[in-house]
Amino acid sequence: MAEQIHYRPAEAKQYRQDTLAEFERLEGRLAEINGLLDELYDSGLIRWLKDFAGAFPQISHIAVESMNTPQGHAGMRNLLVVAQQLGKIDPDQLERTFASINAGMTEAAKPARDDTPYNPPGVTGVFKLLHDKELWATLSPLIAGAKAYGQARRQAGDEQPEKRDDAE
Repeated sequence: MAEQIHYRPAEAKQYRQDTLAEFERLEGRLAEINGLLDELYDSGLIRWLKDFAGAFPQISHIAVESMNTPQGHAGMRNLLVVAQQLGKIDPDQLERTFASINAGMTEAAKPARDDTPYNPPGVTGVFKLLHDKELWATLSPLIAGAKAYGQARRQAGDEQPEKRDDAE
């Protein structure tokens, strides 16, 4: 019977250069993944995720039960309406609007001082305020917004009949 030849070339015992480079990249990635896992474990996030996954059946049961109520249905519908309306607004315009609201709220939160120019103006002071250009420049966008809001409400009222209680 013939014997098997146990000859292997010297190159067969060594990895190719591109394979070695791939191994080095893989070792670096594994080291990063291990570091990330260590940090997640040390911070307690992995334990929290494990506990959450274990309690998921109970959590999902509670969520489904609460969603299966009239309030849950209305809440989800309201969230969808808000998301749709936010999709219609230009993000830059929304950012400017919220920045303006924030500036206004910051000013409104400051306590009034005794020397403030907005003390009760009296009758002549009211007439002076009517001619204050800065005041009207400030109020004009609010008035225009209120008019547009009212017009949109009237148009929506024409399209949809109002719900009225006959019990009144």
